[in-house]
Amino acid sequence: MTSGEIRAKIRYYEGLIDEYNREKLQLEKDLDELDRLKAKVAGLQTSFGDRQALRQQNLAALAAMPQRNRIYPVYCAGMQELLTGRMFSRSYEGLSEAGQKVSGKMREVLGKIDNCESKTASARSNKAYWEARLRETLAAEAEEANA
Repeated sequence: MTSGEIRAKIRYYEGLIDEYNREKLQLEKDLDELDRLKAKVAGLQTSFGDRQALRQQNLAALAAMPQRNRIYPVYCAGMQELLTGRMFSRSYEGLSEAGQKVSGKMREVLGKIDNCESKTASARSNKAYWEARLRETLAAEAEEANA
């Protein structure tokens, strides 16, 4: 193999290394964005739960007051169902599921980053091999020129 062909191989692997580094950089940006999204979802879930707890406290204080009319107990029962019933549970669980989906996507992106790092290491190893071959070839060519 000529030194020109070997140089072409080295350039090829340099290009691969650059491509993998760009891909890894993009994946790291995606991971940062997902991390921010996960924090937002967790914050929303906490805020939602805190607001519901406060509403329940207010309802409990209202329920403790003397009843003034017949609609009052119906109102309290309806509000209690709204604050603790299926709608609340589904909303809260929906936020939990969203957080789990984001975490799953983050694991997927981390796997892709690991894959990029493996491909980069392989390309660097191949490049080093061809650089060693180039040194050998250049030494042999120099010997031939001196002979």
